[in-house]
Amino acid sequence: MNRPVSKRPVRAQLAEKSDEQLVAIARKQLPHVTLAYEVLMRRYQDALMRTCTRYLGSMHDAEEIVHEVMLRVFHGLARFKGESSFKTWLYRIAYNESMSQLRKRRDQVDLDSVSEDEHLSTDQQRVEQDVMAMRLDRWISLLDQEDKTIVVYRAIAELEFKEIADIVGMNLSAVKMRYQRALEKLKQHYE
Repeated sequence: MNRPVSKRPVRAQLAEKSDEQLVAIARKQLPHVTLAYEVLMRRYQDALMRTCTRYLGSMHDAEEIVHEVMLRVFHGLARFKGESSFKTWLYRIAYNESMSQLRKRRDQVDLDSVSEDEHLSTDQQRVEQDVMAMRLDRWISLLDQEDKTIVVYRAIAELEFKEIADIVGMNLSAVKMRYQRALEKLKQHYE
């Protein structure tokens, strides 16, 4: 008995599948066929880019990190155990890569030696005169690294607190508490 052939493109059919379904398909296809993997990565690429740009303060660095994340997913998908959601695993990789980038940056340049004016002019070029985005970047830069991570993943990446807790390796109540304290700190600077 012949099954009817769908006239819709394979990519469109794959785009309708859940992350878990795409992961299962990609695990079978990779490394020779990349269709499911590409659909999965397209699903998260823009959100990862926004998140990493805000977190790192540099579009160039964010592009490098997102590229590295995609490579790590490509090579590591076969080892993904599914103990957390694919989204949580993906953002954990992005978090680890971002932290490595920040460590490299600290080793190369003393961040305190850059004047605020230089930082602002760079942000203005990268964000294309978007004043609110500049303010947000500046406010977020006032936070310590852990608080910045939690705020960016919650506000920019729109992750759930449980997902953030899994990514940063903290318990759920600590993440919620740090988020509230970070918002209070940002509110003080806003006022």
